[in-house]
Amino acid sequence: MNKYTKVTIIGAGSIIFSRQMMESLLLFDDIVIDELALVDLDVRKLNVMEHVAKKMVSQVGKPTKVTACADRRAVLPGSSYVINSIGVGSPELYEQELLTADRYGVVQSVGDIIGPTGIFRMLRAYPAMLGICKDMEELCPNAFFFNYTNPMAPLTLALSKQTCIKVFGFCHSVQGTAMELAGYLGVESSRLSYWAAGINHMAWYLDLKLDGEDAYPRLREIAASRKTIDERSQFDGAYSLMLKEEFSDAVRFEIMKHFGYYVSESPFHMSEYVPYFRKTPQMIEEWNVARRWWLESEKSRDTVIGHLEAQLSSDKPIPMKITPEYAPEVIRAHLTGNIFRANLNVHNNGLITNLPDDCCVEVPCFVDTEGVHPCKVGDLPAGVAGLNLSNVAVHQAMAQAAITKEKRYIYEAIKLDPLTAAQCTLEQTQSLANELIRLNQDYLQDFH
Repeated sequence: MNKYTKVTIIGAGSIIFSRQMMESLLLFDDIVIDELALVDLDVRKLNVMEHVAKKMVSQVGKPTKVTACADRRAVLPGSSYVINSIGVGSPELYEQELLTADRYGVVQSVGDIIGPTGIFRMLRAYPAMLGICKDMEELCPNAFFFNYTNPMAPLTLALSKQTCIKVFGFCHSVQGTAMELAGYLGVESSRLSYWAAGINHMAWYLDLKLDGEDAYPRLREIAASRKTIDERSQFDGAYSLMLKEEFSDAVRFEIMKHFGYYVSESPFHMSEYVPYFRKTPQMIEEWNVARRWWLESEKSRDTVIGHLEAQLSSDKPIPMKITPEYAPEVIRAHLTGNIFRANLNVHNNGLITNLPDDCCVEVPCFVDTEGVHPCKVGDLPAGVAGLNLSNVAVHQAMAQAAITKEKRYIYEAIKLDPLTAAQCTLEQTQSLANELIRLNQDYLQDFH
């Protein structure tokens, strides 16, 4: 730990996320981050986060230096770890995309991974992210690039083809869902152990144990009754607090009933990745997946920054806690050598043997001072592998679109999307794609 350790957060204006990253890094008592460098194009948000970081550093009494700049090239030199959480495109554009897809019967709740809106979210973000990696090749070639921006899998896949930087995709769905499952079972999360693998937002708990014993029989008891599912869903610890009585995890329990394994992302997301739950407005209501909570969140960010500004003007300390996010724990393990296991997104290359080598998978990875070591999982069970493959095909087309700048891959990605295919003819899908291309024309100037 003698080397200078610099963590650069690009997209530091992602208020809640950036704050969680910094809280954990500063609260760990066995490491010291020499410098936190913050980057964002929004000057107001960058200024607030700089002052938040400095106040938290003062609270913990560590010598961490805080720098902030809108120009990433000014702060990338010397970086050990670069954490990315940028978003490209306004909430208003995102909402227009959702409403456009609505008119074709493709009604998404989140729409940030695949589907019509997820595809364009990727195409907007990719050039900026590739630019970051190319700058890293020049300015900090040995640094790790930890990506949190969605859509995770196609972005990570495309970057792995076009940069030599060490790229890893991070998400909180595996560890987050494990905590939700502990709530459903009425136990402390420390009593659960698991082995999960698949693709981002669709990883499967291949083993799930409570005190060393198979926990699936207890989950199947919950799954037998919709009333029980709805009651237990109020103990998930995340969505139930945000959405109150509206939340039900019925979608994921239904997938488990039919395919045998519990999946790692929320019912809102999962209902969009398969063709079974969103065919009609009535079905969307029945499965409790109508709420567009992510759009609400994106529209409310000015309110969040206002709350932080108020905290800064107060003499009271900023509340701090260690969060379950993986990136700080991975950094800690890499610095100390105390081994940590995280589910991360990496290029497959034989890790999951019945998914294509040329795709991005989410697998257990062990971290120590030598780096990040992905685990070979072998074959997934055939049914859940099939669900993964239906999304992998879309990821591959999305990556091809971003790399080649050819519109034909945009059309292919939307036509391969399971939810869109369940709702639209090929001609309707072509028309939907054309409308979304027009909405995003400012971001697709170099496409042909």
